[in-house]
Amino acid sequence: MSKHNDKTKKDKKDKIPPGKALRYNLLMLRKIWGMSPRFFIINLLTGIVDGISGSVTTVFTYMLFNELDRPDVTFGRLALYLLLIFGVNAAIAVFYAWYHQYYWVKADKKLQFIMHSELFEHALKMDLACYDDPKFYNDYVWAMDESKGRAITVMEDTSRMLTYLIQISTLITLMMQVDAAVGIILLVGCMINAAMWMLSDKIYFKKNERIKPYNRKNSYINRVYHLSDYAKELRIGNAGEKLQTEYSESTAHIIEENVRVGKKMYGIGTVTELIDNATRFAPIIILLFKLFDGTAELGAFAASINVIWQLQWSMYDLAQKVIRMPDNAQYISKYLKFLEYKPTIVSGELTAEPLSAIELRNVSFSYRPIAPDEKKEGEGEEKVPKKSLEGVNLTIQKGEKIAIVGYNGAGKTTLTKLLMRLYDPTEGEIIYNGRNLKEYELSSLRGRIGTVFQDYKIFAATIGENVLSDTCADADRELVTDALTKATFREKLDSLEKGIDTELTKEFSDEGVNLSGGESQKVAIARIFARPYDLIIMDEPSSALDPAAEYELNHTILEYAADKTVVFISHRLSTTRMADRILMFADGCLIEEGSHDELMAMDGKYAMMFRLQAEKYRHTAAV
Repeated sequence: MSKHNDKTKKDKKDKIPPGKALRYNLLMLRKIWGMSPRFFIINLLTGIVDGISGSVTTVFTYMLFNELDRPDVTFGRLALYLLLIFGVNAAIAVFYAWYHQYYWVKADKKLQFIMHSELFEHALKMDLACYDDPKFYNDYVWAMDESKGRAITVMEDTSRMLTYLIQISTLITLMMQVDAAVGIILLVGCMINAAMWMLSDKIYFKKNERIKPYNRKNSYINRVYHLSDYAKELRIGNAGEKLQTEYSESTAHIIEENVRVGKKMYGIGTVTELIDNATRFAPIIILLFKLFDGTAELGAFAASINVIWQLQWSMYDLAQKVIRMPDNAQYISKYLKFLEYKPTIVSGELTAEPLSAIELRNVSFSYRPIAPDEKKEGEGEEKVPKKSLEGVNLTIQKGEKIAIVGYNGAGKTTLTKLLMRLYDPTEGEIIYNGRNLKEYELSSLRGRIGTVFQDYKIFAATIGENVLSDTCADADRELVTDALTKATFREKLDSLEKGIDTELTKEFSDEGVNLSGGESQKVAIARIFARPYDLIIMDEPSSALDPAAEYELNHTILEYAADKTVVFISHRLSTTRMADRILMFADGCLIEEGSHDELMAMDGKYAMMFRLQAEKYRHTAAV
């Protein structure tokens, strides 16, 4: 099947039909009602007030000029009309001032807080495997970024549609009373124009979809040219020339598409303008003739001028809100789908007791299980995903110091994620103190395991908060300082004026400190010293440290964790000599197991890997 046909199918699949779009918008309105009924009601009330506000001046103008046209007119009656206009407009102005200056500024933030809090809580329950699914992850990012904005948009669009429906029905009714022919002309003309506007927007939307890849490419090229990160590469090779060629080609595609659509829009625009002018002037001419022959009132003529302009803009804006409903629905569907997601990593009920042993029984794992309907192209058999772990049998006893080694992609980090139950095995089971890992309450289980990930993160917070991953109270200061000392960070800590109260990164403070890679890693490592963990997992704990700092840190960890279970993952095999037992992984399988001396005597994969590293270090030292 061609790429064009694939894209056409995808576009049809992603397109939301009008009925479904309406349903999604109504679901979002129901969601807003559940979060803040007051916000929902006041926004609808605003729509009603806007509708009245947009109609009242025209209606009163009609009444006032009709009164002027009567022979028995009195100043008192005219003053009463003016007083009514003033009173209604003053009441509406007071309402608007309260709504925009007082209510909206807090209601908007309150709704954002409620929606984001719900999303944050749901995100914490989301399986880590979701981040491995690009489509689900993109939808999740959309949900986080667009939720509050789209909720406000749907609420405001609903309010505005209510406004325009009130205005249109009021003004058409008024003009029908003035002159039925004029009312019909205005109604039909506005409906035709609204249809033409909707068609124009549809054409522009499709055009923007077609040129989006070219705009994205031009945006990327523009970004490359103004970021210092790319300055050197642009000057030493032909990348700059290639990017300029691509920029020129993308721009040509954009111009070609704009010209093609422009020709089509020229015809639509001409028809729209002709209908617009006919709708605008025909009623005026009809009423002008009637005014001169005495069959029309002055108020009807004066009101018709306002009505013509108001109706056209009201119909146009109403059409815009209707057109936007499918676009809103695209985002709403992703938001609701994210909230409906049910995690597969479900907490058990048992409280995890101190670790005595953890065992893997015939454990296999694949990051992307293949659905039954996924087939190889042109074949009848199912795809078989590459397993990150396969048939692993292993027992770790309390107090053991285990080193897990192997080349990239061997399954080392995957194993530690299974131990923390960030994933569940695809096959086999993990036993904690004689019970399946799934039987334990998640926070209780993970509270027994201290981890320093290979891709650890430093938060835009104080050093103390980074170490505790929580608020750092006065009672915690000694604990934090001691943990940083054990992580060999004390010398750097003493050089900082604010000590553990130092803000890390400049995200929120110009006085924030950006630590080096090695310093940041020590802060991350201090986290395992700040809590009484039973099992400590160190995933490449010293990758950003020099050999001397690595040696010092590893000895400190082993000294602190003398009675604890420690699992090291390392590419530097100097670490492994300190371990009680070494596990050598390759292609997801445990292929060798034993002490350093035992594995060297076996002269297998571990011994070969160790000798290669030793030779590299000797060569580096000689240089």
